[in-house]
Amino acid sequence: MFIQPISIGYVNPYNYKNTRQKSFIPENSKQNSDINQLGMPFSYPNISFKQKLNYCDFLKNLHSVHKNKSIKNIVLSTINNKANYIGSGFTADVYAIPGIENYLIRIERKNFNTKSFLENPIIPELQNELAPNFGQYIASNNHGFFITKKVFGESHSLPNWPEVIENLETNSKDLKYKDAELILNKIVNLSEFPQQSFDDLAQNIQKLNKYTDCEIDIMNPNNLIVDKQNKTINIIDLWYKHSENGSTAPFNGVDSMVNLMLDPLTFKTVLDKLSYKQQDKLTQAAEKIIEKIFIASEKFGLERTKDNAMIIYRDVDKHSNFNFALPAYEKFLEIFADNLA
Repeated sequence: MFIQPISIGYVNPYNYKNTRQKSFIPENSKQNSDINQLGMPFSYPNISFKQKLNYCDFLKNLHSVHKNKSIKNIVLSTINNKANYIGSGFTADVYAIPGIENYLIRIERKNFNTKSFLENPIIPELQNELAPNFGQYIASNNHGFFITKKVFGESHSLPNWPEVIENLETNSKDLKYKDAELILNKIVNLSEFPQQSFDDLAQNIQKLNKYTDCEIDIMNPNNLIVDKQNKTINIIDLWYKHSENGSTAPFNGVDSMVNLMLDPLTFKTVLDKLSYKQQDKLTQAAEKIIEKIFIASEKFGLERTKDNAMIIYRDVDKHSNFNFALPAYEKFLEIFADNLA
């Protein structure tokens, strides 16, 4: 099955037709960076806010820590050291760079190899200084290597979520009780966040809709990054908008938040694994989250996005040759029929 990776950036696993994006690259540099315009991770279109080259800051930090070592040598030594490995999705791996706090390395396994990395230049992308941090890339070589902004916090689901989904699809392995309990605790914890946390996320999504042509990847709940200490909720992994079936459905909104926070693909399975007391706890926490999402969405004019979610889950089933995602989502909607009417 092909699902968006839990790492940071944009990958198009379904080969959707991409819309050519505007870039922050200055006019006199576009000739050398046109490869950065198609099929690439998320970057903002050209808007009027102040812009800067985060890549310059990254290189300054890199130099202060690693002195006169070349960036390519640093990258290769970083990704070849297991101690720097953070996690993987279906198509990519993510690494922390020793001594560098605000940036990560993302490697797309299918497209990256040492030879092409050494031969191809790393191309920077200008950034919108005032835009939210969605973990967008600041530089790439267009051959599977990306430097991305770091979003602080914890992933919202199981570390091995892609593997769990594959097992549920094929009925090869059941969900373990300890995993169901972990998901329960994450959802309960999120439900206790103040309304302001949900408002801030809704406002960021409003900016995403206003200034970009990108869509939240609702498939993987680990694309939600939750900072318990600062009570912030952030999103990583964006893709281009779906246009199949001539859909006019809105793309980023109420149901995008609901689906990332509650994960319809595992919700019923998690519920069935828990005790009756825990089931009530999970349901009540989920209802509290939905209520806060609706309040936040109304403040910032976000629309319902159920129709687009149906398209996405249907496409997942189509491209993975299973019949799992859409039925799981429909079951989820039944559970919360009164809340998501």
